[in-house]
Amino acid sequence: MNTSSQLQKIASIQDLPRYIDDTKLLQVSSYDTTGGNNDGFSGKYSFIRKNPDSSLVIFEAKGKGIINRIWTPTPTEDTLDFYFGKSQEPNLSIKFSDLFSGKVFPFEAQLSGNELGGYYCYVPIPFKDGCKIVFRGKKLEFYQIQHLVLPKKTKVENFDLNSRDAMQNALKDLREKWDEVGRDFGKKVHTDQLLQPGKSLTIAELKQGGRITGIHIENAESFEGLHKQIDLKITWDNEQYPAVYIPIADFFGYAFGKTSMQSLLLGVKENRAYSYLPMPFDASAKIELIYRKGDFGESQKNIPITADVFYTTAKRNPREEGKLYTFWNMNSNPILGEPHVFLKGKGKGHYVATLLQAQGRNPGMTLFFEGDDVTTIDGEMRVHGTGSEGYFTGGRYALLNRWDKKISLPLHGSLAYSLPYARTGGYRLFIGDKMPFNQSIEHTIEHGPEDNCMPVDYISVAFYYADKPINTEQAVPTNKLTNYAME
Repeated sequence: MNTSSQLQKIASIQDLPRYIDDTKLLQVSSYDTTGGNNDGFSGKYSFIRKNPDSSLVIFEAKGKGIINRIWTPTPTEDTLDFYFGKSQEPNLSIKFSDLFSGKVFPFEAQLSGNELGGYYCYVPIPFKDGCKIVFRGKKLEFYQIQHLVLPKKTKVENFDLNSRDAMQNALKDLREKWDEVGRDFGKKVHTDQLLQPGKSLTIAELKQGGRITGIHIENAESFEGLHKQIDLKITWDNEQYPAVYIPIADFFGYAFGKTSMQSLLLGVKENRAYSYLPMPFDASAKIELIYRKGDFGESQKNIPITADVFYTTAKRNPREEGKLYTFWNMNSNPILGEPHVFLKGKGKGHYVATLLQAQGRNPGMTLFFEGDDVTTIDGEMRVHGTGSEGYFTGGRYALLNRWDKKISLPLHGSLAYSLPYARTGGYRLFIGDKMPFNQSIEHTIEHGPEDNCMPVDYISVAFYYADKPINTEQAVPTNKLTNYAME
């Protein structure tokens, strides 16, 4: 395992369902360990320890691992020194800001950059016998460094700039493969029919094992509007519970009744809703659109649907791959003192995406977005964030040219932002940084800076791979749920 091989994995979207066995995900961040909101403002919690020369140790790990995400909204011109193993001299020295500038190899687009007030780096940095990062500055504010703890048997090579040619080729291959995502591939089931109120329409039904490689649904504007009465239902292998059963607008990243998201794998572009999330299954697959009748006597029109479902007959390997599932949480005014749940359940799998719409109940402010994400995996708190916009790899909401508008990037973005209407939303795809769990996961986000104290309405969709659904308590979409507010 080296940087080049990990870049190849990130490039290979078809490997997203593959489990990460015997691997632990951890994150070091500047969060306020007292439960307050001083998550980097003063710098008090922005280091592990201070060296005698006043430099700051901001990351330290033993054994074999790989750093797969570095984020900050507050980079500086100070130097970061990376030490691998027992080295007394830095193995890599780089200005903190140059991790994200796109000007220093190999920290280049698509995996490094800054937008929406967030500076991010997904270039994998492996280490075989521990790693320490020292910040050579007087003050560091907000940061997050996420890494995987690898099995002892894993063969790992330290990050090494001398492997320039191999890394250049891997980055070139990644760009080419990401550019190819969404091109027609595999066999195709085509549908061109009317979807009628009170009826369902099957757009694909496969009766032998394989995998869905893409979904296109035309006339995406037909799914706009605040009532969201058309649902997407996907069932694998005649399972008791659908793998996906949510409003189609929420699946494809609409926000507040309008199309919004245009990510690498999911969204709407040129009036076409698209999904390129790989979806392996064992014996059968059924994809349906369900058009619920309205409750208020409003006129409902037939909707013309043109859909293509792409697939191959390459069967799932149950030992190595999970099936795709979603958890939809329509949470109107979450209980004060309790966080909003993205996903909670027991089982083995890995988490790969979050979509969130957030509508504050107090106009003129989005203070609820101060809330931190917290992820407990296999009974251990592994990840603690430093604010909601940071979770979505942005930064500094409500400031000009930061988290203050709608914008889509390949792996993350803002679905909307309005300070007067107190609304926003975001999405994040976990590809190189997917979160594995062996026994359980509880993935939540606060509403408000402390103690989940802000009144807000949340709609979230969690995407994960597993052998079976780890939470079967999701509400079935109804008019009462989908018509309730978000206006």
